[in-house]
Amino acid sequence: HSNRADRHNHLGNRLFKRFERIGDLEDLRKAIKHSEEAQAATPQDHPDQADRHNSLGVMLFSRFERMGDLGDLQKAIKCAEEAVAATPHEHPSRAGRHENLGNMLSRRFDRIGDLGDLQKAINHNEAALAATPQDHPGRATALHNNLGTMLSTRFERIGGVGDLQNAIKHMEEALAATPQDHPDRAGMCTILGSLFEPRFPSLYSVGDHKKSLSLYHDAYNCHTSPPRVRVQAAIRAASLLYSATKFPESSSILEDAVNLMPSADLRFLNRDDQQHILAEFSGLASVAASMALQAGREAYHSLKLLELGRGIIMGLSIDARSEASDLKTDHPLVFAQFDNLRVEIDSPIDRMNCASDDASDQHQSRSISRHWEAVNEMEDILKRIRGLPGYDGFLLPPAQDTLMKMAANGPIVVFNSTIYRSDAIIVTTSAITSLELPALSYDETFSRMNQLASFGGGSPIKRGQDTKRMKDLLLWLWDAAVGPVFDHLEGSGVFISGGHEPNLKRIWWIGVRQLSMAPFHAAGDHSPGSTRNTSSRAISTYIPTIRALSYACEKQVKLFAESKILRKRNPRLLLIPMPETPGATKLPGVSEEVLNILDSSAKSSIETTLLSSPTPVEVLERIKHHEIVHFACHGVSCSNPSDSHLVLFNQDRISADKLMARDISKLVTQSAQIAYLSACSSARNPSADLADEVIHLASAFQLAGFSHTFANMWETDDQASSEVARDFYNLLLQDRGNGEDDHQRIAIAFHKAVKKVRDAKPG
Repeated sequence: HSNRADRHNHLGNRLFKRFERIGDLEDLRKAIKHSEEAQAATPQDHPDQADRHNSLGVMLFSRFERMGDLGDLQKAIKCAEEAVAATPHEHPSRAGRHENLGNMLSRRFDRIGDLGDLQKAINHNEAALAATPQDHPGRATALHNNLGTMLSTRFERIGGVGDLQNAIKHMEEALAATPQDHPDRAGMCTILGSLFEPRFPSLYSVGDHKKSLSLYHDAYNCHTSPPRVRVQAAIRAASLLYSATKFPESSSILEDAVNLMPSADLRFLNRDDQQHILAEFSGLASVAASMALQAGREAYHSLKLLELGRGIIMGLSIDARSEASDLKTDHPLVFAQFDNLRVEIDSPIDRMNCASDDASDQHQSRSISRHWEAVNEMEDILKRIRGLPGYDGFLLPPAQDTLMKMAANGPIVVFNSTIYRSDAIIVTTSAITSLELPALSYDETFSRMNQLASFGGGSPIKRGQDTKRMKDLLLWLWDAAVGPVFDHLEGSGVFISGGHEPNLKRIWWIGVRQLSMAPFHAAGDHSPGSTRNTSSRAISTYIPTIRALSYACEKQVKLFAESKILRKRNPRLLLIPMPETPGATKLPGVSEEVLNILDSSAKSSIETTLLSSPTPVEVLERIKHHEIVHFACHGVSCSNPSDSHLVLFNQDRISADKLMARDISKLVTQSAQIAYLSACSSARNPSADLADEVIHLASAFQLAGFSHTFANMWETDDQASSEVARDFYNLLLQDRGNGEDDHQRIAIAFHKAVKKVRDAKPG
């Protein structure tokens, strides 16, 4: 049909608009598909061909920006080149198409580093500027901005002061023509501020330092701009303030920036889109917490920032199952107002482009005005909610006494290392204190954690080298971090470590940023007779955030109060073994592990279900009806941590399939207690940008409702894993009536099992 191409084109454009508004990648995928259909059905000499090349190029470029696939960028550049070639010189859209192509070439330069691409990008943006009327609204805000950015990049690469001066000139023109409430203003201020920073040492202009700081403050205070842009400005301002030893001012702006993070409303996006947005805030909470201590603020203040700015995806899920859902139930009308404003504030304002006209300019002006009104209305509705009975702490970090109560079962220790300083924040029932750790330097911590990530696999020679390096790393971790914490706890009289297992105290570890993968439980010297190690001093447990611990404890107390599972009735155990996996190495220890567990459960009359050839669908359904689930299989940690998975069978029972962390975390279980993941790397998150989101298989099971989750931080020995599981179940299920607390029983059983096997297998 002659109109089919047009209809594909219209549908593609509308889907792309929705992607720009909400950020759902599925909309972008469909938009590209329809745009490709439209282009394929349009004759080469058709007047709409240039426009369709341009639209498809913009969509492909957007997908590249989101996913990073260089193939998308190459296709986008080709489409943009076709669009420019097919557009007459006098056509009003030619400037915009030059601009699009220039931006794409600039990004390819960023990716590949070919100066030819950067030169072409500058040429196309100069052509766009030349083809744009002096009074066009997009001339300053877009074209001067783009040229300023590209010339700045060339200055950084080549060092020509002329490029720097021209970059500043273009950015000043862009900023001068941009309204105070324009959503792009913060980005322009930040770029211009960064240009004055290198000019300061190059040209020795004392005033430039002051100009940079002023511009960063202006950027941060531009409330109509996206939070991520304002946050970047705050981080730059804080760095300048720190260099001037203005620690309180630096801390204050970083704290404000952390408070912006939850305003990036993520709840209606899928997991990958949530991760993409949060990666842009990576490290903010960590730096803010360090700066708070540097400014002389209390340890609680620093901890509050870490709780607010870490584990946000997990926090959203916890909110959905507790605080926000309670508001929806208790006060539905107030919740509806809050929810509508949250969506409105966090949706991007409609952007102008080079083809904009008076009507679209007026529309954008109205959008900006309405956005500002919505921000003010949100402040009012939050005050109203916090005035409701029981909601005084709505969407606020826990109060100090609440955090201290969480240490009733043992101290909580949070390790944080940044370029500014390194500290342990220690929570006990009597105080929240901080301990500076000068030996835990940022550079060495970064280097050691990178080394840890490289361990595993390879030849016997490499494994031997890894063992030696691991021993060295564990000694360093004890001397730099864990040992001083135990000394502090014992010196303050709130914690007595050591002794026999029934008397060992519990300790909860939280590692921030790169330290999220640090093996605090294994730190120290493990040579025979040595007690300079964690396992001789305390029973270790890892938690993502204190908020997550509170969530786990709430569910645990509720379930145990109702059923006393491990005392009054036999728990139901689900065994999911994979001794042989298609396409992977065999795990001979799994069969032995299963036989040992079955033997232990038979002696205790535990109700056990053994799944042969388990599939993800079957397992997800069965998990809901068991108190204990035990996996003995291959585990894989992925660069996208939500894709980390346990390897099971496909529906055909011939090929392999994945039980993913993203699917596990969606479960809502009622009787869940213990998830035992006898699988490699099941507590590992290899993504540096998402380290503070603590996304891995173990946290997925915690979120699904399992109060106790046992997992591995790295690759494991098949035989050793089998022996630990055997000893754990033997200890857990024997002498169940001795009056021990169920929570402590589980922790002690696992601690004993690991220690027994480790002591029997030196190295």
